[in-house]
Formats: sequence, structure tokens, C-alpha cells
Amino acid sequence: MLQKLARLHSEGQLDEAESGYRALLAGEPDNVDVLHLLGLLRRQRQDLPEARRLLDQARRLAPERGDVALELAGLYFLDNDPVGARALIEATIKHNPNQPGAHTLLARIAVVDNDLAKAETLFRTALRTNENDAHAIAGLGRLLLERGEADKALAYLSRAVELAPRDAGMQFALARALVLRGNRAFGEQAARNALAIAPELHGARYLLGQVLLEDGKVDEAQAAFAVLSEAPGFQAIARFGLGDVARHQRRLDQAIEHYRAGLALQPEQTRAVQLLGACLVSAAREEEALELYADFLQRHPETVPIEAALAELLAQVGDEAGALALWQRLAQRRPNDPIPLARLALLHERGGDMAGADRLAERVAGALPEDADLILLRARSAQREGRDADAVALLESLRTLNLAPLQIMQAAHQFGVLADRRNDVQVAVPAWQESQSLLPVQIHEQPALPADFAAALAAPAPAPLANPPVFLVGLPGSMVERVAALLHQQPDVQLLRDRAFAPMRRDVFTDPDFPGWSNGIDAATAQTLREQWQAQVQELGADPGARVIDWLVRWDARFLPMIRQVFPGATVIVVERDPHDLLLNWLAYGWMPGFAFHDPVASARWLNSAVAHLAPVESAQGLRVLRVDADALLNDPAGAGGELAALLGREALEPGALQRGLGGLSIGLAPGRWQAYTEVLAAAFAELAPGR
Repeated sequence: MLQKLARLHSEGQLDEAESGYRALLAGEPDNVDVLHLLGLLRRQRQDLPEARRLLDQARRLAPERGDVALELAGLYFLDNDPVGARALIEATIKHNPNQPGAHTLLARIAVVDNDLAKAETLFRTALRTNENDAHAIAGLGRLLLERGEADKALAYLSRAVELAPRDAGMQFALARALVLRGNRAFGEQAARNALAIAPELHGARYLLGQVLLEDGKVDEAQAAFAVLSEAPGFQAIARFGLGDVARHQRRLDQAIEHYRAGLALQPEQTRAVQLLGACLVSAAREEEALELYADFLQRHPETVPIEAALAELLAQVGDEAGALALWQRLAQRRPNDPIPLARLALLHERGGDMAGADRLAERVAGALPEDADLILLRARSAQREGRDADAVALLESLRTLNLAPLQIMQAAHQFGVLADRRNDVQVAVPAWQESQSLLPVQIHEQPALPADFAAALAAPAPAPLANPPVFLVGLPGSMVERVAALLHQQPDVQLLRDRAFAPMRRDVFTDPDFPGWSNGIDAATAQTLREQWQAQVQELGADPGARVIDWLVRWDARFLPMIRQVFPGATVIVVERDPHDLLLNWLAYGWMPGFAFHDPVASARWLNSAVAHLAPVESAQGLRVLRVDADALLNDPAGAGGELAALLGREALEPGALQRGLGGLSIGLAPGRWQAYTEVLAAAFAELAPGR
């Protein structure tokens, strides 16, 4: 009878087994075997007090029974009494050195004490006693898993589950190993097996939710995390999971809310801090991310993942000195870690130290053969040195890697540049198109202007302001961004570049009233609009003593009636190039956010309209217009920049480190280069207006 009940128990039919055990116990209250088995069953059902009472009784009746003593020691262990557990186990081993399971339980206690070397020795001792000890095999598998040896761990855990398929903890550990090895389908099934055996094993439920989310099963993942939110002690993990779901769906505000709520419960969760920081950065809330990282590191200095995240963000927001210092400290503390050296290589390259960048890149290339950023850096180095074949080979090696969008764009762009260098225009054009294919298009319309538009601008304008502003204008491909960099580096000049990025100022240029302006602007309205513009400039922290230049990225000729009334005497700097060069350079190098070049013909049509919107600038009475040849200026700032220098109150423009492409490579094609593309871009060039 007892054997039949034990079989029902092992098969998971716990209700039937428990009823049978209790019936037997009613007739034989001192039956040690029944007390033992019922105690095991009650432990499975998380009723630890009754399990302990039953096993205590069995121990009193049969103190020589090592199996009962070990089960009781296991309960002491679960009850956070490792001292009592160890004493009971050691007494059992003294009586029987080969007691099955004794060394395994001692090993588990050693794991809790973080003495992993001792734990491994004890697990292996247990296996010498019984090579099929599933718990010892699983224990070794878990240790290997924590060491990152997923392949070996998988072998041990698979064997453990073969021996003990009804052990939920082993199924969970197997699921973790499978997921680490990239076998999510089997990992999902193992996690489901664990939960079928023990629905309260919430760690397995969290892992299941993560696997489902990675496989795009968003609703199932959300349901799994929602169950966790009802489990005592798991509300923080549930919030982290729900944050992952929201982040996956690009619901950044909700993701941020979930991560913050989870961290309020478990503020030391490094991964959640990393993900919250990433969401804040994606939501253009970099200051909050910086504060988050700094606060965490103040409480937990030298937490490497957060230090690395902070260093990456510092570089992103332009604090390259801060990023460099942080990566240098990490490299000193972790001399065998190649990641800090790789990031230092990228920062040296960005700062113009090409030799230092190359030296570091070659030093860690063998340790990071699949680091896409490092491969891209080495490809740029080869391109700088004229080793184009090596550069192409490095870029080709990226095809087997899972690249981030920015890496895809950088690789495709460089591939196109290398094709252009060897005059393979048929390869260059599609490569450049691919480099922008992942970017969104948010280009403003440039509608046809009324026939009398220029004539309307000839009416007298108000008297010029005492210190009128300067506006910078240029189209995609004009290299206006490099002119902006040149102007920005001049002493006592402050160039406002915020309109190139989000979020933009909300002023007269972002909220235009084109119909109203065409009917004229009275002096009071002009004064109000001017003060609003000035207030926004001051909020950006503009130096009152500097010459302010406002870069109008999204130019529209319909601004002119307003500019001449609100900012009389203002100067409009127009950066120019041949429209064919504009089109080709826009294709090859892209432009500001929102101006992705997807279709050459559509882009040419828009560019044609945009050029037409620059034409009426000279017609606007009361404004000064300065047209600048971008190529001449950038090739010789001091010689060709006389008028600009005079405008800024200087004798000559000071040449400096003009804005350049990543790695010191050129950021523009030479004027006239478009002629090599007359066939491949014939349809697009045909859209450009004759004579332009």
C-alpha cells in the first residue's frame, strides 16, 4: 500500500497520496516511513511547520535514520537555520560517512555562505558516493551557470532533469541555461515545466515572461508579469517586467513609471537602473538619466555596469572629458577587461588622437572579435591610411553580426564612401540609401510661393534694431552644419543649434502664422514676438555679451515678412552649393534629424522647391543678406571668410577643428563630384530646375 502511495506521490498526484498517507498514519501513528513521506509532501506544499513536526516525530522514533535526519536538516536550512542544519548533517555523516545526500546539502549551505569552491568540492564528493545524485549534479550545473560556462552547465542540468523530472528548481535552472545558450524555445518549455510542477516558483515565471517578450509574444509576457504583481515579495520584479513590456512597445513614459516603481521597492537592482536610464535617454531626458546614474553610484561606488552606462551617456551629451576619465578609471581597475579599452579607443578617435585610437583598437581586437563599434573604428583607420581593401573586408565581416541601427547606418555609409573612392557609383548610391533607410522622414513642405511674393517684400521696413540678430540658413547637402561649427568656434559668438534636435524652442519660427504675416504685423505685435524670441534665447543660457546666431534648420521663405518686421536690420547668412552637389551630398552624408534621404527623385523635387524658397531673400527690404560659398569658405576660412568676419566684428575667421565625420574622415564630397553620377541619378537630376 505504501509503495502505491509513494508512486502516486512521485507522479505528482499529491491529493491522493496525502489522503492515503493520513489514512495509514491514523492506524499506525508511529510509522516512521509514513511520517517521513507525509513530511516530504507537506514540504512540497510549502507547509513547513507541519513538515517539520512530522519529521521531528520520525527523527525521535528512529534517530538512526540518516534519510530522515537529512530531510529535517533541509527544513532547518529552508527556515534560515544553516547552523542547525549543518550540525544535524555532520552528526549524520559521523554515523554514516556515505549517507546519500549529506554532502549535497552541505554544499548547498556552502553556496549560501558564498564559499563556492567548498560547495563545488562537496558536490563532487557527493557524486563519488552516488554518481546519479540529481541534486549534486544540478548543484554543479548551477555553479557553472553562475560562472558563465553555459555549455557545461547545460550538460549537467540536462542530466539532473533526466534523473529528477519532477523537480521544479532543476527545470528552472535548465531553462536559464537554455536561454543563455540562445535556445529560447526549449528554455520556454523548461520554464513552463517548472511552473506546472510549482506554480509558486515565481523566478521561473519572470524568466518565462522575458523569453516570451524576446519572441514578440507581448500579451503573454504581460500576463506572466501581471501574475507576479499579485505574488507577495515579487511586486518589484513584476514592475520591472511590465517596464520591459512597455519599453518593447516604445511606451517610454509607462516604462519609466514601472521601472521607478520597481526601484522604489528594490533600489539596488542594477539592471533596472540601466534600463530606466536607457528609457530616459530615448525620451530625450538625459539630465534625469545623469542624475539617476550619479545617485546610484554615490550609494554603490564602482558598480561597473552603471559606471559604463554613465560613461556612454557622458560621451553622448558631449562631455568627452568626463567619459574619458571614467573609462580610464575602469581600465585601471579592470586591466583584463577589454571593454574600457575599446571605449577609450573610440573616444581617442573622436578627439582626434588617431594613433592612440589605433593602438588601443589593435590591442583589444582579438578579445572582442564581434564588437561592431571596434570593427567600424578599424575600418575607418584602414580608410584613413588608404587601405581601402582592408576597410571593405572589415565592413563585410559585419554582415554576420546583429547590428544596432546606428551601426548599420555607419557601415552602409562607409561602404558607399569606399565605393565612391574607387568610382563604383552603382554600388555607392544604394549603399548610401541603405545608410538612411532606417531613419524617419519629417521634412517640412515647401509650397509654391505666390507670383507677387517677392514684390510684397519690397515695401519699406521699420528702422533697424540697435543689435539685430543673425540667422543662418542652408539646405541639406550644403554643408551648413560645418559652417555652423566654424562660426560657433569663433570667440564671442554663440550659435544656437537647438533647432537641429528635439525638443525645439517654441517660438515664432516653430509656430508660424503665415496667413497673418502676409497681411502685415503692427508694432505692438512685433514687439511681443521679438520679446518671446529673446526670452527663449535667454532660457538656452546665451551669453548676453556674445553675438547670437540663430540657425534656422527648417527654412521657409514665408518667414521673411515676419523677420523684416520683427527683426529689422537682421542679417540672413545663406550657405550655398550647386543644387546637384546638394543632392549628392545629402544622399552620401545625410543631414539633420527628420531629413532622411530615401527616394532620390522625391528628394530632388523637394530640394528644387527649397532652392526656390531661398531666392526671395534679397527682395526683403530691411534685411542684410550674406550668401556664402560653402566650399570656398571651408577650404580657406581666413581667406574666403572676410565678409563673415566683418559681420562678427573680427579681422578674420579663426580656422579650427571644423565639424568632421567620425574618425576624422571627410564629411562632404568635393564640388562637381555629382558629374560622376549623371547616369545613375539621371532621373533625380532631371527634377532640378534648369539653370540652377
